[in-house]
Amino acid sequence: MSLFDGVGTVPPRDEDLDALASWGVNVVRVWAHWHEPIYRPDGTLSEQGRARLLRLVERLQARGLILELVLLRPGQLPGQPFPAFASEAARARAVESITIALRPFRNVLFDLYNEHDHADGPITHAAARALRDLVKTNDPERIVTISSTGNHFMSAGGEIGDGGARNLRGEAGTDAESVAVDVLAPHFPRSENWANATGARVHAVRAALGRMGSGAPIYLNEERRAEAGARIQPAVYKRAFEDARTAGGAGWVFHTDAGFELKKKSFLDALSADERAGLAALRPR
Repeated sequence: MSLFDGVGTVPPRDEDLDALASWGVNVVRVWAHWHEPIYRPDGTLSEQGRARLLRLVERLQARGLILELVLLRPGQLPGQPFPAFASEAARARAVESITIALRPFRNVLFDLYNEHDHADGPITHAAARALRDLVKTNDPERIVTISSTGNHFMSAGGEIGDGGARNLRGEAGTDAESVAVDVLAPHFPRSENWANATGARVHAVRAALGRMGSGAPIYLNEERRAEAGARIQPAVYKRAFEDARTAGGAGWVFHTDAGFELKKKSFLDALSADERAGLAALRPR
């Protein structure tokens, strides 16, 4: 489940987290820098940021929930549309600081960099590998992924061309120029047929991974969400989820903007009726 503002200054309520657990959600995707970053310009964790992060991890752990923490966002160097760091060394220090702070907690996985190829501020696979190695040096067993935009691997039609195959190897490969993720976390194209195409997309990525000798789990990390004037019917969520699972997907994020602005409205109150019904339909029986 998307809960991007989860470590902001207004935390999710107990009712919000209890509802997630009751729906069968087991991973909550939160950003270290959504509105208020948890780190300082020099990359160290702020006292308040550290406290907010650790408190959320503890609250999730008490409910049997996993935190997927997005460590970095596009635009944190070099162009910095979202200024946070004084230097690249500070950005690396933030990754290291978070890793060390969360070392006692095993209910956490890392997305190193949301949509690392995003136009707001992309980084290379080699640069991401350096961040991944920082994590592994300080916590070798931490599960690490990195996410990419919808067309990084495939076209809207589901084809994986030569460029997509190179990018796939750049994330899931093990050479020095690859990130060497533990889990592949694509953001598939948000086309109109996204739900019906889910199974074929997972099959295509699995086949491409197989050709490069990788058995990396495929985690559908940020599927299409409902937007103003573009409803998603509850049955559509169910179709996408079930097709992802049938095709061998390891995980699937229910993407929503209900957790984007927790200062303005609580998560449960921000969910639409369609989203609530969609979640209820996905509840394990």
